Amino acid sequence: MLVHGSYHQPAHYAELVSRLRKVASSVTVPDIGMLPLTRSIALVQDIVDQAASPPVVVGHSFGGAVAGALHGARHVVFLSGWVLDVDETAGGMLAKVGADDPAASSDFLRALQLSVDGSSAWIAPAAARDLFYSDCPPEVADHAVELLRPDTPLNFELSPTSAAWKTTPSLYVSTRHDRTWPASLASEFAQRCGHVVTIETGHSPYLSAPDLTASVILDCL
Repeated sequence: MLVHGSYHQPAHYAELVSRLRKVASSVTVPDIGMLPLTRSIALVQDIVDQAASPPVVVGHSFGGAVAGALHGARHVVFLSGWVLDVDETAGGMLAKVGADDPAASSDFLRALQLSVDGSSAWIAPAAARDLFYSDCPPEVADHAVELLRPDTPLNFELSPTSAAWKTTPSLYVSTRHDRTWPASLASEFAQRCGHVVTIETGHSPYLSAPDLTASVILDCL
């Protein structure tokens, strides 16, 4: 099971899904667009509960906050993902890093756009290519930017309902050339996991290196 990141949608992961399906008996990418974290967790938890056997759950980017809260997974893979405890929020952690290093999250924060009423947020298309798809072929990056969509800003303020990652076998896939967040934050998340693999990609290895990404995930089956 793949849990997509904020501003993304299942279609972003089509190349990775096609590779995983050559080996895995079933691959699912739930659509959690515009859902607050608690509802996303409930939706995906229901799918896990109904699975024929405990699945490997992959959480990309903020999808990691969902994946890490799920009970009953065989293995959780954080693909450049958020690993949050029950008392932590994405906004709080970014603020903490920003206090220590004011420039650390500046690129992402400059790219973040909010609607007038504050009900939705999105990444400026001109900045998305550099943040998310810097190492992707141009045509792949173009298509990925076209697929981006708004998401709810509530997720900066919400904590996960549990921290099941503490008792579930876990792997952190660290993307060395990631431009979306401070390296110190990724390092902290990696230290929380049972195992760590570092790959030489940007934030979206499922697009820039789908074969490598699939291989890393399939090793957890």
